[in-house]
Amino acid sequence: MIYLDTSVLGAVFFREPGAALLLDRLEPLRREGLLVSAWTLTEMASVGGIKQRTGAIDAATRQQALAHFQRFVSAELRTVEVEPADFRHAAVFIEAPPPLRAGDALHLAIAHRIGARLASIDRRLNEAAAYHRIICELDQPLGDKQFSSSVKPKKSIREDE
Repeated sequence: MIYLDTSVLGAVFFREPGAALLLDRLEPLRREGLLVSAWTLTEMASVGGIKQRTGAIDAATRQQALAHFQRFVSAELRTVEVEPADFRHAAVFIEAPPPLRAGDALHLAIAHRIGARLASIDRRLNEAAAYHRIICELDQPLGDKQFSSSVKPKKSIREDE
């Protein structure tokens, strides 16, 4: 199982530079089973809101990206719920090196609980995963983000290009 964190999904659905390469890197991992947590759904809504408020995208682009994301989650991914113990485990991860934001620590705790490998392009999250012996799938740098092996969502993501 491969746990996709928000950095990967945000890059893909908000079409950040390198998204096409990221999709190519993710494609081989599809057959292993891709999943997200309910927390990822909240974070993606936040990413869209931040991008709109900062002027990076307009409201229509935000709505379209989030609609594509929701369809992809429903059709292609398994969603796992956040459990109370995940919050406690995240607090432990925050105290260990390297320092993590609460949301990233929660992603890491969930991946750890379910025994999944992590797919993230967040360098600090990948470093923390490695520290805690969680295998990272996207660990090779590409510009200021990272990538390594890896889900080309069905053509629905690229249809609008």
